[in-house]
Amino acid sequence: MTGHRARILVVDQPQATLSLALEAVVARHDVDFARDAFDAIYRIDCARRPYDVVFCDLALGDVPGPELWAYLSISRQDAAERMVFVASGSLGSEARAFLARVPNLCVELPVDPEAFDALARRLAVVRRSAWAARLAKAQPHQPGMGTSRE
Repeated sequence: MTGHRARILVVDQPQATLSLALEAVVARHDVDFARDAFDAIYRIDCARRPYDVVFCDLALGDVPGPELWAYLSISRQDAAERMVFVASGSLGSEARAFLARVPNLCVELPVDPEAFDALARRLAVVRRSAWAARLAKAQPHQPGMGTSRE
């Protein structure tokens, strides 16, 4: 799996734990940083190519990760599916209930940068394979497209 650069969006406050943990991975992937949920939505909507992974701090500032997920699950379901939540402290009952309801992964910090790298690469391969399969199904078969004239 070497050679697969993932397109990653990190949604976290500047200089926060998640951003600092991912700094070692930046050279291996195409990483954008969003400072809050609004910046993340803007970046997702304006991206030329979809992000393979969206790492999001579960306890993100003014709009927490679960609220960002709820918005994206309605407006950009593809992005909501690609979210990986990151918890930097003990999880409260609301966070635990949310994580029990959604299919998204949750990683607890601290995490070794190599583990983040491996996870990003693995998710990028899975996401791109799923996208290619959907694209293949969407291509209509057009019979009679030969070169002979009838």
